[in-house]
Amino acid sequence: MTQITLLQGDITEQDADAIVNAANSSLMGGGGVDGAIHRKGGREILLECQRLRATTLEQGLPPGKAVATTAGNLKARWVIHTVGPVYSKKEDRSR
Repeated sequence: MTQITLLQGDITEQDADAIVNAANSSLMGGGGVDGAIHRKGGREILLECQRLRATTLEQGLPPGKAVATTAGNLKARWVIHTVGPVYSKKEDRSR
């Protein structure tokens, strides 16, 4: 039986098969959770993200899509990077 466990705490300290990163489309790290994952995971995550951008994701990761990379120095084995939608009260961005 498949099991999913939800935890509260520092995502960079989780010993899990995978953690999910609220990434930006550039995959180059940023602020918040994305920046924390890149900083603690180390250069290996950044290098893999750079390879993805240079090959299959030249235009960046689109909202609603996801890609997995190594977790570098993190306890998790994989980082699943995903870009969420941008909400706007004035504009319908659902397409």
